[in-house]
Amino acid sequence: MRRIGLGSALALITLFGVTACGAEKANNETAPGNRQQPDGQSQTQVGQKGEPPQSGERLKPLIDQFKEARSRASSDFEKATLDRAIANGKITATDYEEAFSRYRQCAKDSGVTETYTKEANGFYRIDPPAGLADIDKYLNDTGICAKNAGLMSIEALYRTQVDNPGLLADPRELVVRCLVKAGLVGADYTPEQLMAFIQGGFKNNDFDARDPEAQKCFTAGGMAVNVAAEPKGGA
Repeated sequence: MRRIGLGSALALITLFGVTACGAEKANNETAPGNRQQPDGQSQTQVGQKGEPPQSGERLKPLIDQFKEARSRASSDFEKATLDRAIANGKITATDYEEAFSRYRQCAKDSGVTETYTKEANGFYRIDPPAGLADIDKYLNDTGICAKNAGLMSIEALYRTQVDNPGLLADPRELVVRCLVKAGLVGADYTPEQLMAFIQGGFKNNDFDARDPEAQKCFTAGGMAVNVAAEPKGGA
C-alpha cells in the first residue's frame, strides 16, 4: 500500500485492497508496503467501478483466498508460503518478513534506494528516494520486485488477516467501524459520510484525519491517507 503525499495540498487518499467489484481478486493484487508516493505523483483512487458491497457483506474465508492466491503463485517461495497458510489457517509474521526481505533485496539489486520503517502493526512503510528522475521506471521496477518476491499477494492477505478478521468486504465499513470504536465519530456515522469527507478534502471537520487513531483506521481499511497541514498564512 502506498502513502501518497501532496506537498502543500490539503489531503490525498489512495484505496487499495478490497474494493467494489472482485473483492477477493483485488485483495491479492495490491501495491506493496505502506509506500509514500514520489513527489509530484498526486493521485486519488477511491474504490473501483461498480456498486460497493452491501453493508455487512463478507469476503470469502481466508482459506479460500489463500487457495485462490496459490493457484496464481509463480515463485517457489510464494507457493510454499501459501501452502503453509492453507495448512495452518494463517500467514505467519515470519513469512511476511521473508517476503518483504526478498522485495527489499530485489529493489536494492535494481538500484533503488528506499527507506523502510516498521510500523506498530508489523507492516512496513516505504519511503522512496527524493528527486527521482524517472518515476515511472521506479514504480515499474518496484512493482516487478513486489510481484517476484511474492509480497504483492502475501502482504495483501496478511493485512486482511491482521486488520480485517471479520472479513468485511467493504473497506469503507471497516474504517468506519474502527473510527466509531476509537470514539472519533458517532455510532451513526456511515461509509457514505466517510467518502464525502474524503472527497471534500477533509474540510467538513467530521474528525481529525491526522489523529494517530484515525490513521490506524485508514490503514486497517487499506487506505493510505496523508493530510498535510495548511500553509501558514493561508494558501
